[in-house]
Amino acid sequence: MQLSDFDEYPFHQHPTPFNIPFTSDVHFNDGYFCATFADDWYVVTGVRLHPNMNVIDGFAGIARKGEQRVVRTSRALRPRSAELSVGPIRVDIRQPMREVGLALADNDSGFSFDLTFRTRSPAFLEAPYRFRKYGHLIHDMVRYTQVCEATGTVRRDDETVEVKAWTAIRDHSWGVRAGMGPTTFHGGAERDEDEIDHRRFRIWAPLATDRYTGFFNTHEDEAGKPLDFEGALFMADGTKVRLVAVRHTLDYAPGTKNVVGGAFSLLDSDGRWRDYRIKLAGTPADVQGLGYYGGWKDGGSAGVWRGLGPVVETDRYPSSHLGKTGLLSLSEAKRLGPTEFPCHLQGPDGETGMVHFEQHIFGRYKPYGF
Repeated sequence: MQLSDFDEYPFHQHPTPFNIPFTSDVHFNDGYFCATFADDWYVVTGVRLHPNMNVIDGFAGIARKGEQRVVRTSRALRPRSAELSVGPIRVDIRQPMREVGLALADNDSGFSFDLTFRTRSPAFLEAPYRFRKYGHLIHDMVRYTQVCEATGTVRRDDETVEVKAWTAIRDHSWGVRAGMGPTTFHGGAERDEDEIDHRRFRIWAPLATDRYTGFFNTHEDEAGKPLDFEGALFMADGTKVRLVAVRHTLDYAPGTKNVVGGAFSLLDSDGRWRDYRIKLAGTPADVQGLGYYGGWKDGGSAGVWRGLGPVVETDRYPSSHLGKTGLLSLSEAKRLGPTEFPCHLQGPDGETGMVHFEQHIFGRYKPYGF
């Protein structure tokens, strides 16, 4: 076993050094998803540690002018387990829960950035998610989400933009996550009812207006019945408004599951419905190109051993609300398509801002005819 600088601190939860988790499950991981956006600029990056695979990997992407470019990186986690950098990607925790530096150095993709995220609101700790398959716990994770503002610079070919108070979000999750790490097989004769995943529709939406910030998250079944909901608004005076439900009427590009606008309403704990309108702010993005869902060139996902590294892959491909765009190395049937929709937002009392509208539709979903 190896020590790192973090082992100096008295916060251990298990009788091992920090770089060794409480479980030997190869799907245990811990990391970040961070994004900032403005009119037709969407920049995303993060790193993720997979201690039981001895892997740290990272990603960066930019969606602009109907194109998405991505960088995927991987290296051996140990002995540099305390360094949140891999290849040209670096995360710098300057003030925990307050300020984070995010950088992509020059590379073959033709884009780079140097950004600082400063928080605008407290982190929202989402409900833990646990799910079993044939008795095996394949998901056991937790996440917090925080709305920020970004400053710095972004370069794309000969374009360089100064980032001034762009809307930004960061997501930190950790635990067992079956979609990351090597593929493992789970067999059985039949599943218990609570082992059947009825989720067919998802919205995950951190938002920021000129007056306050907020977040909500929901899943629905095939008929549109809510399976869960959580959320809150964080007001400028420091008060927190608890949200208890959402209803939505979304607009999609014809023949696609790609959001281009629409409306949603949020019900607070005092019984008030708050009505919002959204409109797509530019080029949407997918996460598959970042390495999720078999997006690496070897057909694997994040958390797979790819050597001492650093291994660096780059891709560029069309990205649009029209059609099922994605990695050109994948057949159209295997492309996930856009899932991240940066949108302009207008609130019930004239407030304006932006929302990171992440939306997935898995299979059949009757309310919108899918």
